[in-house]
Amino acid sequence: KRGMVDETLRKEVSRLMSTLNKVPAEVMMHYEIHACTDVTGFGLLGHLKEMSSASKCDIRIDFEKVPFLREVKNLATAGIIPGGTYNNLEFVKDFVDFGNRPRTDQLLLCDAQTSGGLLVALPENDAENYLSALWEKDISGTVVIGRFTEGTTGKIEIR
Repeated sequence: KRGMVDETLRKEVSRLMSTLNKVPAEVMMHYEIHACTDVTGFGLLGHLKEMSSASKCDIRIDFEKVPFLREVKNLATAGIIPGGTYNNLEFVKDFVDFGNRPRTDQLLLCDAQTSGGLLVALPENDAENYLSALWEKDISGTVVIGRFTEGTTGKIEIR
């Protein structure tokens, strides 16, 4: 938006943002899905908060598994952060244990996406099969980033 990325990254971002969630949605019809949403303006943690609050289940996220576009961490460190991201962090801060994660990491998890992928909750034993089915259909970048845990408070822990 500010013209601060190279042309290759701009094209990569445009391609990802224009990729529809149609195929992942079709593939998920073969699995027991507990919840699903597209990650948009509320950011990853905003959507996870809604899932954890509604299910009354706690969630543990492995920060290192969360896929980020290349250069996004550098841009965030340089202060190139959408304004809505700060609102998103304020919205989730009482529900998230960030541990010792720096503020930049916290903001990255609250990034005000405009066109994100799907966030899918399904039984752990189906997760790898779902991912394999997506990879077979050339849907790359799909990973397991965490799991619902035994708690009943709806809290999110970032590890």
